[in-house]
Amino acid sequence: MNLSEIMQAAQGGQGVDNLAAQFGLSPEQTQAAIQAVIPAFSKGLQGATQDPAGLGGILSHLVSGAHDASYTDPSQASAASSQGGNVLGQIFGSSGVTNQISQQASRISGVDPAIIQQMMPVIATMLMGGLTHMMNGQGLGGVLGQLANAANSPGGIGSATNPEGAAPQSGGLLGGLLSSVIGALTGGGAAGSTSESAAIQTGLNSLTGMLHPGVEVPPEHLQALDDIMNPGKQATQN
Repeated sequence: MNLSEIMQAAQGGQGVDNLAAQFGLSPEQTQAAIQAVIPAFSKGLQGATQDPAGLGGILSHLVSGAHDASYTDPSQASAASSQGGNVLGQIFGSSGVTNQISQQASRISGVDPAIIQQMMPVIATMLMGGLTHMMNGQGLGGVLGQLANAANSPGGIGSATNPEGAAPQSGGLLGGLLSSVIGALTGGGAAGSTSESAAIQTGLNSLTGMLHPGVEVPPEHLQALDDIMNPGKQATQN
């Protein structure tokens, strides 16, 4: 599964139509808006998992149960918007970034940016509920709980993945993050914890694998989103 497929499966396969009715759009307009913002959610979520604090925040949302109904029950629209606002803050930071993403998605989809901005919190909470649903369906809900507990323990995942004076982990940032989280949760990877390590690795790999957009993204749209979400990078290049 990827983010686009999660949205298509939401609310018994009626999530897109329900969003269309909620925001006064045609199903085609709604689909275009979703496809335009999904790459931003993918980029934001993947970026969050690369950072210990960001990963902890996402995990807390996934295990909270606050987003489950948004994925399954169309009657939860008003609550979904409130819950989704918290998710947007976790993924994108400031409301200014969300506004810019809405403007860019409007240029791609043709949908009013004000409507897209109203849709984004609902899409956010539906995605969170869908990710939890898919992880539970794979029997990995317990792994999510373990990881969230580690994130909320004294020092959090950050202290486990970045102990003072520790050498950088191999396998890039995410590879080091996975290794350190597994070590922290299994007592340093002792022999008796091999199966637990494998379960945690599988859970994190499954979660990060679902964060791909699942839609074709025009290069200029991807570049515009990157400029919005990484303004420091753009300034450095200029």
